[in-house]
Amino acid sequence: MKRLSGLMTACVGVWVIGGFVAAATAAEPASLAARVQQIEDREAIQRLLMEYGRSLDNRDFATYSHLFASNGEWSGSFGSYRGPAAIQAAMEKTFANAKEIPKGSNFHMMSNVIIDLQGDRATATSKWIFFTLDKAKPEGAIAGRYDDVLIRENGAWKFLKRVAAAPVDKDSTALQPAAPAGK
Repeated sequence: MKRLSGLMTACVGVWVIGGFVAAATAAEPASLAARVQQIEDREAIQRLLMEYGRSLDNRDFATYSHLFASNGEWSGSFGSYRGPAAIQAAMEKTFANAKEIPKGSNFHMMSNVIIDLQGDRATATSKWIFFTLDKAKPEGAIAGRYDDVLIRENGAWKFLKRVAAAPVDKDSTALQPAAPAGK
């Protein structure tokens, strides 16, 4: 009987240890999946930031406006606009009279991008320089920074709020941390 009891104790011990190993192994893919999701989210946000510059430089304001959430807001030196339709109309009006910077003779360069993820929300800051071309020579015409609040909407990252500001503003309150999911 002692022999059977010892065998049962050993089997229970193996079963319990096996359960811990299985639980630890099962937890690892979730952690790995979360890390992969963060990498994919950062890449998608980087792509959103680059697409913003590309569509702006190409004067493709339909594409540009759809980079914003349905209630997204753009704010800068010539006003604040909410929603893709209002943002598109504002950009079309602004660039309609921009004869001094014709399409194809200028571009934006972005740098110093910092992205902070909080689930389906994120914040980002970046610097930008708007270059004009004098023949083939680029000249920095104006510079600034973007303070962004981003949101995942219908599975895609979009701007919830984009503030185009002076390059350095020690009193900036434009960028507020995103609220944790579910609050």
